[in-house]
Amino acid sequence: MRTARVAVGVAWGALLGACHASVPASPAVPLVGATPAGPFAGDARTLFDGCVPVPDSATSRTYRCGALSVWLHEQPGLSEAQAVDSGRARVHARLGPDLTEARGELPLGGQPHPSLRFEQCSGADGEGGCPVGGYVTAVTPLAGHVRQLGCVARDDVRAGLGRCLELFAYLATRGNPEGDTLSPSALVTPPRLPWRVLYLPEGCELADSTTRAGRIRCAGSTFSWSVFLPAWPGADQVERWRDRSVEELRDALPGARPVALRDCYVEGMATRCARFTAPSPDGSGDVQVWAGGVDQGDWGLFAACSLPASASFPFPAACNGVFAPR
Repeated sequence: MRTARVAVGVAWGALLGACHASVPASPAVPLVGATPAGPFAGDARTLFDGCVPVPDSATSRTYRCGALSVWLHEQPGLSEAQAVDSGRARVHARLGPDLTEARGELPLGGQPHPSLRFEQCSGADGEGGCPVGGYVTAVTPLAGHVRQLGCVARDDVRAGLGRCLELFAYLATRGNPEGDTLSPSALVTPPRLPWRVLYLPEGCELADSTTRAGRIRCAGSTFSWSVFLPAWPGADQVERWRDRSVEELRDALPGARPVALRDCYVEGMATRCARFTAPSPDGSGDVQVWAGGVDQGDWGLFAACSLPASASFPFPAACNGVFAPR
C-alpha cells in the first residue's frame, strides 16, 4: 500500500537548460497578499493562513498546516463509501495498518457523509497515548462528482481534529482553496515557472501543472514546485515554507531518515537545501530528496527533487536544472 501514497512524498522529474517564456496567463486567484505561506482565494485566506501547499496531482491537493496535513481528492466515478476506502488505503500507506479505526458519519454541507476516524497509539493497549489521529470522509458537491477529504493531526490531536473539521467544512462545499480546477483537463502545458518553460523528458508524466504549482514524474526521479508572490518576502518565510513542505514529504514516506541542511543553489541562487533519504516505495533501494526555496525577484519558489540515493551529481535531468550543489 505504500505506492498509493508516494505521490505526495517522492519521485519528481524534468530537465536542465530550459528556454525562456513569457509569464503565464493570470491565475484563478491573485497571488499577491494571500498569506505568508500560500496563495489562497479570498474566502479561504483566514482559514488556511499558515498552511503550505505541497504539489500532489492533477486531481488532488495536500496542505501542511503546522502539525496537521489535510488533502482533497476529486474522485468522480466512485461512490462516497469507495472514496472513503481509497482514503483509508492512503492513510495506511502513510501510517501503516496498525491503527484504531471507527466508522461513522460527519455532517458536512448540511448532510451526513460516511467517515472513518483513526488513531495511531503507542504502547500496549494505547498506554503510551495516541499522538496521531485523523479523519477520512467523502462528499458529493455535484451529481456524480465525489470528493475525498482526509486529515492527519499530530501532537495536540484533540485540537488538530477540531481544525480538521473546520477545514473540511470549507473543502466539502468550495473545493480547492487556491481556486484552481482540479482536473487533468486543466493542466497547463507546457509546464512552466513564471520566468521560464520547463521540459518534460520523454517517458515522464506531467502529474500536475498549474500557473502556481506542478509535478513531473519519471521512472527514477520526480520534480515538484510551487510559486507565488510572497506577502512578506524574506529568508524567514522561505525557510518556513521549505521546512513545512519537507515535514509533509517525510511524513508521507515511512522510514524517512533525519533531515540535514546542505549548501546548494536553487535557480542559481545560493541558499540552504534540506536533504533526507527514505526507503523506495518499490523496494528498489533508498531515494534521496532535496528541497529548497528562494525569492526569485518578486516571486517565491519552493522546489523538491527525488533521485536514487546512490546517484552522483550533477543532478539528473529530472530536476530541471533547478538544483545544484555548492
